[in-house]
Amino acid sequence: MPKIIKKRHVQHGKPEENLRDTVDDIRAKIKEQQRILVIALAAFVIVLMAVGGFFIYNKLQVDKADEFQREAYKAFYNEGVTQSAAAGEDYKKALDLFRKSYDAKKKADVLLYIAYCQYGLGYYDEAIATLKEFNGKFNDPAIAPLAYYKLSEAYLKKGDMSNALAALDSITGGIYQDMAFMQSGRILELQGKTDDARTKYKELVAKFPNSIFAGEAKARAGQ
Repeated sequence: MPKIIKKRHVQHGKPEENLRDTVDDIRAKIKEQQRILVIALAAFVIVLMAVGGFFIYNKLQVDKADEFQREAYKAFYNEGVTQSAAAGEDYKKALDLFRKSYDAKKKADVLLYIAYCQYGLGYYDEAIATLKEFNGKFNDPAIAPLAYYKLSEAYLKKGDMSNALAALDSITGGIYQDMAFMQSGRILELQGKTDDARTKYKELVAKFPNSIFAGEAKARAGQ
């Protein structure tokens, strides 16, 4: 006669205790999710405020730079001036304003004007340093030739013809190259290098036959 297998009775907790444990577990999970959500939201708000703050600060800096630049132009070109300033005072005022503008926002044209003011005040070493900074930081084909031309003028003021020629040779292409050829020829003539000077004049006439310098270049080249 087969044995009767007795079923083991598993002791279970009371139903109300099991339900309470389940509810507590759910509450704990909800609290954890809420905590994570609050942290994520706080992080998002911080990032948003940082980005917003950056754009606001940048906008204020741009506005400040533009205001200084407008005032600097007025001083540089003597706009709205009823009586002429003492020699160099307009350049000094413009230089100070252009520097403030550049400190607020780094712009190529402002840095170039700083060099122009320094040149106008006779600060040729400072102008050369500023123009070299310009050439190293900015690659604006619209105004780079002006920087190289002014650099050549500053070197000439110091009697450095070699570096003046090197600066002019850096003007390649564009509407200022004919002017660079003309000035290079003049400098070479001053150095007694007449053949090299004629080569520059001939190159000017060949590449820019309609240049305002073409007539003078032809005459100097003996054409």
